[in-house]
Amino acid sequence: MTLGRTANAIKIKTDGGLRAVECACCGCGCYSISIPLELRSLFENANLSNLSAFGVPARFLGYLKAEFSGGIENDIWYADFTRNLPEVFPILYLGMGFYYQKSTGCLTMGIGSAAYNRIEGFIPGVYPNSDDYDELLVPEVTLFDAEDPLFACQSVGYLGSSVGCEQPGDEGFAIDDTFTINGSGSFAFWYLFINSCAGTPFPPLNIVLT
Repeated sequence: MTLGRTANAIKIKTDGGLRAVECACCGCGCYSISIPLELRSLFENANLSNLSAFGVPARFLGYLKAEFSGGIENDIWYADFTRNLPEVFPILYLGMGFYYQKSTGCLTMGIGSAAYNRIEGFIPGVYPNSDDYDELLVPEVTLFDAEDPLFACQSVGYLGSSVGCEQPGDEGFAIDDTFTINGSGSFAFWYLFINSCAGTPFPPLNIVLT
């Protein structure tokens, strides 16, 4: 599977700084952003010793098999920060990581549909009883109860702009935000709270690559 691959060359237009604008031509699509050309060498050389985000260093970084990256070996890397977050934030976060595809310059949080291309946060003490969590991350995990309104206290976040990318039923609830890369730029990120709950705030996404 290929993330954001287009038949034409990828073009980046910036606003004079690090922010990419008018990037529909980039082909990264919903739930992703296009990394500016001047930053791509940093992403292409990312490793466990030089990458951090969400205020913590990466816990894991590895490459997808060629069969999952359009047949190109070492084209897509995935970095996970989830296991480092509980030391800083006493809330269960899921999928806190990034996928970067070298051949396209696209950065995303997953592969495939929106349900697998986002980060999630749950309030303390109320977690889904499924394969989505690691019991080692939290001291106590309650059983999932779909009727419990507290379970609705969930946040979901995506890279990119919410414009044209909201899911059916979520229109009008998206909160558009930005994050930085190495302290500069204004890169798009949006999130929403499930139902009417105040939700769980996300730690700042800000990415640092040295």
